[in-house]
Amino acid sequence: MQADSTAASLLREARERRAISQRALASAAHTAQSVVGRIEAGLASPSLDTLTHLVSAAGFSLRLELVPHPVADPVVEAFKAGIDRTLLVENLRRSVDERLRMNADVQYFTDELRRGLRVAEGRP
Repeated sequence: MQADSTAASLLREARERRAISQRALASAAHTAQSVVGRIEAGLASPSLDTLTHLVSAAGFSLRLELVPHPVADPVVEAFKAGIDRTLLVENLRRSVDERLRMNADVQYFTDELRRGLRVAEGRP
């Protein structure tokens, strides 16, 4: 049963990028090769301190950061898939009055376009 594949992957990547064996890493970290092996195999979950120490012994720093999850807008997700989301979000940030004014402008433009087509076709 695997304990922590993230820790295993990080430690293995640090060791392989440094091109050293598990034994050499364990020696640099003043621990046993079996500790490194068990972590890399996913059989042990190291504490953050232990993982940081081992990664440091391989010549790397471990950096943790908080990254907020993107907030999904249910309107965008349900009805607007495939639309340029930056423009949609920009429009949703406008006030209701601004959006109503924009819709009225589009309606006016559409009416004028239809009137122009009728005139061009010789219809009243």
